Amino acid sequence: MTTTETVTIERIDHGVIPSNDLGRAHRFYGSFMGGEIDHLTNLNIRGLNREVPQILFYTLANHRGWGLALQDFPISATPSRPLEGVVYGFEVAAENLSGVVSAAEERKLKFHGPISYAEPCPIEESLFVLDPDGNTVELCIRRDPVGDKPQGKIMPLRRISHVRVEVTDWEQGKSWYRDTFGLTEEKQIPGDEQITLTVPNTGQLVILRKVDQVAERSTRAVKGPHIDFRIAPEMYPSILEKFNRREFYWGPDPTKIPWHEQGGHTVYGYDPFGNRIQIGHRFERIAGH
Repeated sequence: MTTTETVTIERIDHGVIPSNDLGRAHRFYGSFMGGEIDHLTNLNIRGLNREVPQILFYTLANHRGWGLALQDFPISATPSRPLEGVVYGFEVAAENLSGVVSAAEERKLKFHGPISYAEPCPIEESLFVLDPDGNTVELCIRRDPVGDKPQGKIMPLRRISHVRVEVTDWEQGKSWYRDTFGLTEEKQIPGDEQITLTVPNTGQLVILRKVDQVAERSTRAVKGPHIDFRIAPEMYPSILEKFNRREFYWGPDPTKIPWHEQGGHTVYGYDPFGNRIQIGHRFERIAGH
């Protein structure tokens, strides 16, 4: 890395969200969302004893590693407020969301929108759909679409467009995400008491939304759920040094790293508000996978 290079993450790579019923959630993510199962992890004694999380991993919207993590506390299928918890936005390969609305109506899904945004907002319009565990999925049309081949027959998705994250102080959140991960302030998504940060390398967005208290589905669901940021290997040490809220293993041996991760190329931790984050080395993607 030269001194002129900006230290920043490479991309939002994937996300893992909480679920009370992996079979029920799979019917949504494997059909409507077009996810392809990659593997199950911790389907063993340690997982059954809840020492480590049981996670169903997909390739979803061309992101390998999208996951559903089984939780041991009740998650309401009816969120207490709109956009509760971490909300992932997916770029739809379409000119508008009329087909998305029809598909959601046909399957009797709970949703609201579409909501349109004026230029220069990078998102043209969004539809907000609830999954069976009350997690909100945002399906959007971008004004700056990528050229990746879409994945999914019902819902042709190109990539993770953005992630909405709850914070209790968005000025503190802005400073932390900007200074830790090299995110920038560019075009904003309209909304009260929120700020939009951009991943310079991809144009993906991190939208920080101010709330009085971060939702339990974010702060209590520590075994598995996280937002994953991938980093070029030469920039990883600099960002790791700034990532000062690292997670300690929750099992009987505190010297271990969390669950199945191996090696020194990835770390879990938290933002100042309890949202769980993973950072790790970038691995090259194969086009179309």
